[in-house]
Amino acid sequence: MVGILAALLLINSSFLMPDDAHSSYPSISYEVARAHEVKPHRRTIPVDGVRPGFNQLHLTLIVSPTGDVTKADASGSDADLKFWPSLQGEVGQWRFEPFEKNGIPVAVEVEEYIDLVPPERLPKRHVTAPAIRPDSKVIITLERTGCFGSCPSYTVAVSTTGIVFDGRSFVVAEGKHADTADADEVRKLAKRIVETDFYSMDDSYTALVTDNPTNVLAVSIDEHRKQVVDYVGAWEGMPAVITELEERVDTLARTQRWIEGDDGLVQALKAEKFDFQTFAAQTMLKAAAAHGRTATVQQFLQAGVPLKPIPRPKLGKEEPGNSFQPVGLLTSASHHPAALQELINAGASRSDQSDKDLALVGAAQSGNVEAARALIAYGANPNADLKKLTITQEGGGMTMQGSGSGSVLIYAAESGNPAMVREVLQYHPKLETHDREGKTAMFSAGNYRSSDQDGARVECVRLLAEAGANVNARDNDGNTPLHETFLTDVEEELLKLGANVNARNNDGETPIFTTVDNDGIPLFIEHGADLNIRNKKGETVMEAAQSKGPLRQEALRKAMQSASPQKIPAPLKTRNSSRHRSRGHISFRAPLSSLARPCSTKVGFSETGVGTLEAPAFTHERATQRCSLKFEL
Repeated sequence: MVGILAALLLINSSFLMPDDAHSSYPSISYEVARAHEVKPHRRTIPVDGVRPGFNQLHLTLIVSPTGDVTKADASGSDADLKFWPSLQGEVGQWRFEPFEKNGIPVAVEVEEYIDLVPPERLPKRHVTAPAIRPDSKVIITLERTGCFGSCPSYTVAVSTTGIVFDGRSFVVAEGKHADTADADEVRKLAKRIVETDFYSMDDSYTALVTDNPTNVLAVSIDEHRKQVVDYVGAWEGMPAVITELEERVDTLARTQRWIEGDDGLVQALKAEKFDFQTFAAQTMLKAAAAHGRTATVQQFLQAGVPLKPIPRPKLGKEEPGNSFQPVGLLTSASHHPAALQELINAGASRSDQSDKDLALVGAAQSGNVEAARALIAYGANPNADLKKLTITQEGGGMTMQGSGSGSVLIYAAESGNPAMVREVLQYHPKLETHDREGKTAMFSAGNYRSSDQDGARVECVRLLAEAGANVNARDNDGNTPLHETFLTDVEEELLKLGANVNARNNDGETPIFTTVDNDGIPLFIEHGADLNIRNKKGETVMEAAQSKGPLRQEALRKAMQSASPQKIPAPLKTRNSSRHRSRGHISFRAPLSSLARPCSTKVGFSETGVGTLEAPAFTHERATQRCSLKFEL
């Protein structure tokens, strides 16, 4: 009895109709959208009533061909959504440069977000700041620490006597570097700092989170010093002017030249008599190329940085990363065709096949066809055996190296750029080459990146299938591409191409078990997903959904109720564990199609213990009754 009731209580008392069809508007990521802003939009907004901590609204905007926001919807927690009505007017005034498709302005759907922060915590008492005289000695220091990721870590001191930059990690120019400063501009910034009542600010605005960078802003005027610690300070009511001052220090010191290799780096290095024949110089050249700073790459080459690899200097003690094989010049520039072409023109790695092939992997992964073509013309092999290469990967603030696996085609498919896949396919690569996890290019085509264009991954899948790639390929865990992708349009394309909706992996699970795409569940059911299949734990997909939370359960119920009755598997016969007329344990699986039409409220069992089930009426238009059953045993 308990087993039956548990199964049936999964049926919600409220019936949800299928969602409206997905918007036909091209989808634009927030990174792309922000490059189209007419003027910067506020995304960190102080709001009365917001509690300290993380508070965010995710926005879905419809932007017209003229760049106007014609519709704005928000999602988030109930606590955050209550603030949405007061913000709609501001978001509705956002303007974008028109988005184009094939050179024609079109309406698009933009994904965005705004952070809600508490009102600013203004000083409770005033502290008199020192006066700034024409000859005042001023030192303004900004320290930014690392994070769980690749946040630049450095300290810059701007004073009336000059600028000193000390780069620690994730910067182009590590170590100490110096430049001149305009003393009047330094005093002008100090005056602005004093005007903001900086000396009266709290000493620290520290949020109770981890893995974020700490920013420490300090000013000393004739040895009268004040500093403010900003650790996600906006979440704790830090006045926005602190962030403004931090940015103004970076601007005055022009730190981007040392951080990302912006124009002016080489000139500053020359002024400090830097040696361009060193390992450090070659490392800076690679870093500038990796950031796509073409002008700086040109200037490093003109300054005489050697193209032949320079050995890493031996240090007194071994430090993490010192044993890594340095990344080649071409590989460093592989995501940026202009910088890459500068290095090719200079003859970089002309006889280094490994660097050419690794650079092609990088170009393929980034989906940069121009870079890939330049590398292939330079001698890179689109069918290179990656197992013979050492591949460097960075993520989460860590650098890892190891032997490669897979193929250039796998990386091309991962990019989600059909033109990149098409480019590599013309060299007739082996379609079923797999990586260390057993995944082929068909798997990587179903991955996701925020920069993906609508329909691009579907086209990648189609191109691979047309070339003969197996849509039912298996990885080391027995999964197929349909098990792995969570993109509804890719799932639909795979099914059209013959993907087996009931393929079972090593855990006995079919794609409807493993998908994290609730929108794809109706698709699986319509294509014949067998809901009676049990995994190796003995669970059906509905039973397995209990451990995945109410959203998955609701998605399954909704999909089953809205599916064509013939798409739902026939019910299994239910057997009583005892032939006696008593309450015994009953194992039961209820097909929901039988609950979508009028029926009675009694279950009867024959002497052999085989019974049938009928339950209260459910219709596709309305379903408000909770299932209940009476049993006669």
